[in-house]
Amino acid sequence: MIWILLLFLLTIGLVSANLKYDQNIKTVTRKGQMIMPDRVFTDEQREELRIIMLEAGFPLIKEFGVTHTTISRITEAAGIAKGTFYHFWKNKEEYLADLIQYHRQKMLPVLIGADVLAGKRKLGREDARVYFRHLVDKEKSIYAHMTLEDESNLIHKTSDFDPDEEKESSIAINLLSFLEGVRPDVDLLLVANMTKILVLTAEAKEELHESVYEKTIDTIIDGILNLIFEEGR
Repeated sequence: MIWILLLFLLTIGLVSANLKYDQNIKTVTRKGQMIMPDRVFTDEQREELRIIMLEAGFPLIKEFGVTHTTISRITEAAGIAKGTFYHFWKNKEEYLADLIQYHRQKMLPVLIGADVLAGKRKLGREDARVYFRHLVDKEKSIYAHMTLEDESNLIHKTSDFDPDEEKESSIAINLLSFLEGVRPDVDLLLVANMTKILVLTAEAKEELHESVYEKTIDTIIDGILNLIFEEGR
């Protein structure tokens, strides 16, 4: 009977050792499997943590590229436990989709200008050229640090980049509202497709002829501008 009692006590000890608790975050480990940290955040805390992790993203992408910007690097740079990441995103691709939207909104006043956003003036053709150039500029754009494989992962692991005529037309209309001299018959979806081609060209840079890469980018941008602006504008 003594050995049965010892076995019972040993079992209790093993179970206790595999149940770890923290006052704020409870992480439970059973049979070598990590269960999601269980924590209730206030809305304010959630938004603060989300912004901290999003702010950490672009500097890491500039240094390591999208492919090698791992969840561990993101949470380490943000000073947050890795498990906290999964309270917000299922995987890196969902994070990246959120980061692209966040970075776009953050950079809009820089790329377009606060006075333009306030409706005090409009942008012309050459201003628009600068905007489209920024989409493939490594200092300003996430896309410039992505590969075609990164793009494919985004498409297959999130729904944010599925073709959506209504959503993309709305984005194009918003952009065109900041411009003057816009063609009355502008094809919004064609502009959207050409903008995607611009981004995909940047992502495929390693597969293109380097000597004419910049000329290729300029040719695509000229095509987009010709679709948007009336002749002579």
